[in-house]
Amino acid sequence: MVSYFTIDASSEVTNFQKEISNMMHGFGDNPNPNAATVVLVENIVLQQVRSMLQEAYNYSNMRGGKAITNYDIIYLMRKNTLKLKRLYEYQLKLEKIDNNRATVSGPDPMMSGILIEDEKAPTIKKKRTHIDVIKELDETDEVSEIKFDVIDYLRKVRAAKITESMTFEKYEAYHKARCSSFRSGASFTKSFHKLEKWINPNKDLKITNPALEVLCFLAYETVAEIVEAVFLIRQDAKKKSGDPFSKFEGGYFCNPVSLNNAVYIKSGYEGVPAITVAEVREALRRYFNPRVGMNGLFYRNMNNDLPVRYIAI
Repeated sequence: MVSYFTIDASSEVTNFQKEISNMMHGFGDNPNPNAATVVLVENIVLQQVRSMLQEAYNYSNMRGGKAITNYDIIYLMRKNTLKLKRLYEYQLKLEKIDNNRATVSGPDPMMSGILIEDEKAPTIKKKRTHIDVIKELDETDEVSEIKFDVIDYLRKVRAAKITESMTFEKYEAYHKARCSSFRSGASFTKSFHKLEKWINPNKDLKITNPALEVLCFLAYETVAEIVEAVFLIRQDAKKKSGDPFSKFEGGYFCNPVSLNNAVYIKSGYEGVPAITVAEVREALRRYFNPRVGMNGLFYRNMNNDLPVRYIAI
C-alpha cells in the first residue's frame, strides 16, 4: 500500500502515551502500566489509524470527494455490525451530553439574533451524522436488530469486579482513567487538534471533524481490543492437561468469562501484573496469523498480498 504521509521531526513531539496508559488501566491493566508496552500499543494504534486513513482516502477519491469524511471511515466498518451499533450508541450519548449542556448553559444572548437569521437561511444544509451514514449503509437493518451490546456489558462487568473493594481515592483515579480518550482538552469536547497532529502531522490529507471523531472512536477500540486479547491469552496460559476447567480458576487475569470465580488472588487490583510487550506481541501474532486448525493447511497456498486487517473492526 502506498503511504500518503510524510514524517518530520516535529511529528515525534505529539504522542498519546499518557492517555493510552490511562486507557489500559481503565480496561483492567495494572495501575502503573509497563512503559515499553504503552509505547508498543501507541505504535500499533498509530499504524492502524493511518492505514484506515489511507484506505479511506482511496474511497474518497473514487467518489470524487475533496476530503475524508465520516462516510469514508464508517464504510470501512460496514461488515462489523456490532461495532457500527457501538458507534451508533456512542453518537447518541454524545448528543445527549451536548443537549444537557446546552439546556444548563442556555442560549447565548449575544448570538441569539444571528442564530435566528441562520435558521431562516434556506441554503444551510444539515450535516450528515454518523447515525445517518450507518442507516444508509445498513440496508438490511442488521444494526437496528442488535438489542444487546455484549462488548459494553463485559467491560462494565469487569470494571465492577475491579472496583468492588477499592477505596475512594483509588476509585477516583480509576474513574479518571476510564474517562481517558483520544480527544483533546476537557472530556467530551469536540477537539481533535492533537489527534490530527498525531496521525496527519504535515496536513497531507484533508480530514473533516466528523471523520476525526470516528477515528477517535476506532483508536479507543483498538486499545481496548489489545488489552482484552491479552486477558484471553492469560486465561489460555492457565490451562492444565486433563483439566478442562483449570483456566477458570482465580489468578492474575481479568477475563469477564471467569468473573464468577476469584479473579485476583491478591487484595484489590494491585495484584494484577502489568501487561508485557511479549503478551501484546503474542496477541498480535494470533490475530494476524490465524494459521491453526484445518484452515492452516491451505494458508500456505494463499496470495501473500492480503488486505490490511484492522484490530478494532
